[in-house]
Amino acid sequence: MWPFNKSKATTRTIPSGENSYSQLDITESFGDNEGLTPDDWVSTSPLNEMTANALVSGLPPADATDEQVYAVAERMSQLRESIPIPNDGVYCPVCHIANVQLARLRTPCPKCGKPLLKFGWD
Repeated sequence: MWPFNKSKATTRTIPSGENSYSQLDITESFGDNEGLTPDDWVSTSPLNEMTANALVSGLPPADATDEQVYAVAERMSQLRESIPIPNDGVYCPVCHIANVQLARLRTPCPKCGKPLLKFGWD
């Protein structure tokens, strides 16, 4: 017997306009970074292709140029870089690949040469 009253859990639906992102891509599932070596690269998926209201949520449109995508991703990465987040890695929002080594931040992407940006796995 608990001396406390059980409280009812409530949920609130957040309108899509309230979503905010700190990166443009995600991986298939949580924990995709577990077991990766520093040389492993995994595929990522662009969020703007999965979100109906991409423009409202700050994501570039699905038909954005690589330069437009990278410019948005770079601003988001600067925000992530200002906060120490455990287990962050790096990614290329143009080539849609990610790596677990944060030490690669701002080094050239192995595919396109653009500086890699900060990526959160969770």
